[in-house]
Amino acid sequence: NEAIARGVIEAGVGFVASYPGTPSTEIVESLANVAKEYGIKVEWSTNEIVAYESAFAACLTGVRSFFAAKHVGINVAADAVISSAYIGTNAGFVFVSADDPYAHSSQNEQDNRNYAKHFGLVLLEPSSPQEGKDFVVEGYEISEKVNLPVMVRTTTRVSHSRGIVKFGHIREPKIIGEFEKNPRRYVIVPSVARRNKLSLLKRLKEAGDLANKSKLNKVIELSGNSLGKRVGIISSGVAFLYALEEAKKISAEVKILKLGFSYPTPKKLLEEFLSDLDEVLVVEEVDPFLETEVKAVAKELDLNVKIRGKDILPRAFELTPKIVEKALKIFYGFEKGRVEESLLDPPQEVNGVHLPSRPPVLCPSCPHRASYYAVYMALKRLKVKAEKAIFPTDIGCMTLGMMPPYFMGDVLLAMGSSLGTSSGLSAVTKQPVIAFIGDSTFFHAGLPGLINAVYNKHPLILVVLDNEITAMTGFQPDPSTGLTAMGEKTRRVSIAELAKTIGVDFVAEVDPVLEWEKARDAFIEAWKVYSRGGVAVVVYKHPCALYELSLTGKTGRGGKYVIDQEKCINCGICYKYFNCPAILFDEEKKKPYIRLDICTGCGVCEQICPVKAISRLEH
Repeated sequence: NEAIARGVIEAGVGFVASYPGTPSTEIVESLANVAKEYGIKVEWSTNEIVAYESAFAACLTGVRSFFAAKHVGINVAADAVISSAYIGTNAGFVFVSADDPYAHSSQNEQDNRNYAKHFGLVLLEPSSPQEGKDFVVEGYEISEKVNLPVMVRTTTRVSHSRGIVKFGHIREPKIIGEFEKNPRRYVIVPSVARRNKLSLLKRLKEAGDLANKSKLNKVIELSGNSLGKRVGIISSGVAFLYALEEAKKISAEVKILKLGFSYPTPKKLLEEFLSDLDEVLVVEEVDPFLETEVKAVAKELDLNVKIRGKDILPRAFELTPKIVEKALKIFYGFEKGRVEESLLDPPQEVNGVHLPSRPPVLCPSCPHRASYYAVYMALKRLKVKAEKAIFPTDIGCMTLGMMPPYFMGDVLLAMGSSLGTSSGLSAVTKQPVIAFIGDSTFFHAGLPGLINAVYNKHPLILVVLDNEITAMTGFQPDPSTGLTAMGEKTRRVSIAELAKTIGVDFVAEVDPVLEWEKARDAFIEAWKVYSRGGVAVVVYKHPCALYELSLTGKTGRGGKYVIDQEKCINCGICYKYFNCPAILFDEEKKKPYIRLDICTGCGVCEQICPVKAISRLEH
């Protein structure tokens, strides 16, 4: 990701916009850190479509621009992406789609190479940090030759890889351009769209010609034992590195085509590669994107070559060297069958030692824990059975509310979906509907859903867990933070005031860490309004514990807390129901205790202890 950022700098980009999302976040984070030094403008936008629209519009003025998102973020921007291909670019425009095979930190593992074909984009696939930098620089040259957006597709393994990178010359960025009016190209009403489509097809053909000659594609010939048939491998991205490594180990004679410029399909290059081969294996993640294109070219040219791919390799999850090794042995004829999905499962033990499961937990002093506990205790006072309620949840740290002991997370589709799903659930059930969403997610995609609930009279309670930062992706600022991506002070946008403005029936904002009882009582008041058919919003607002620690050196009330073993009645509230990871249970003494090396001093445990057995250390 840092290498890609370096490529953006070397290419002389003047404007960058993005929304954070793993595995793409560090690209723009790295650029934001050095933006002032290089004189470029970098911003975190409210969501991906706003970021994409901003970056693409900048290129229309003659300023090179850049956008990055994780794979599902491209879905959010999709309307703008396809329209931008129709319009075409005036200056270089490159964007990164960081895909996530195996769904390491995502709700799916979609393969965004399909977008390139579907929308009419140039597609580049780097395999290493050096290629990440170089492909971005080359991407701007390609974009300006064919006036098309260029998508650089990485995956989690590529995004987070490390390596030695040789730097290149930094082009002076153009940061101020001029927009020349041309509505017959830029305003894609139907008549313009039809004309632009013909232009797009012409530009794609030109891009295909470039792909055939591109230095980003290369053929590698490995010598070794003859297999009795002429075989080849076609691959891209990190899968190419696995294929090359394992092919070298097996020491068989094979030709490998590495596709770095993989769409539009380099048909002439494929024809040259396939023409003298009997059998070819396509190694790729995740979908048979290249395999389908290669088969189409072989069929179109009537080439007598057998194309293999997902008949041997699995379609689920990411590839590994072990999987590719097995696939090559099958392809070469040393073994039979196909690669089973069981090879994809993580090991349960290493060297005979069982690996314990490590479920994710909210950090010590996380304000969300106090918020969830406030809701839990409020429902208990209201005598509402939590197991009967429905808790739509959302993307971010608040998703961990689904874990024990809260179990407050019942449905999740995408960013902002807690509001949309709540509307549908409240419309067709009599069960209580209590939604959770974070501040960054609310600004990203939650606001339209809340407006929808008010407009269509869908009774629900929305709990906004506002920790004033985009925490899960590494503390990027959002409209609630008061800072821009480049560290400049800006206005804070109040979620509570927004809710009031759109007509929510009840709105409360309270600090769940410093005023836990008020947080509980605020939810009880919200319930009263909800039970009368209203829409209620409770904003629990307190900085993320890790972010607060970095700014002030403390969280909440600060200090360290201890449990008086004499006063403690072992009710279990602090370690079972509040579930702070700093509070453990001593099996020998049959009492809980606080690990001072983990405690960061929020002080909520002191507020919730029924016998006042928890107190703050004074030193």
